[in-house]
Amino acid sequence: MASSTLVLITKSPYGLEEAFAGLRLALAMGVNGMKTSVLMLDDGVYNALATQKSDVVKMPSNMEATKELYDFDIPVYVVKEDLEARGIPESKLFEGLKVVPASAARQLLSEHDVTTTF
Repeated sequence: MASSTLVLITKSPYGLEEAFAGLRLALAMGVNGMKTSVLMLDDGVYNALATQKSDVVKMPSNMEATKELYDFDIPVYVVKEDLEARGIPESKLFEGLKVVPASAARQLLSEHDVTTTF
């Protein structure tokens, strides 16, 4: 049986429900005691922006869903190279996220028993 899960968020927020669903899965696993981490990569790094306005699109806030993970010590990582490729400076991210190089992302993959992608 798996004892740890890494949730990959690869989709941008809003318009699709994948990113929000991944964040909620991570919360459910963490609440139930499973070691869980979240990694935002590819277009998933847009979920890390502090300027989200979910009310405009009448969707739940991915930023708030991410911040709920902090209450259960679920770390949320963002791949630095994917931010740079999209021209997103770290100063535009909301608090609590851990920006890591792609090499650290590979390490995270090896440290978890199960990886799921959203």
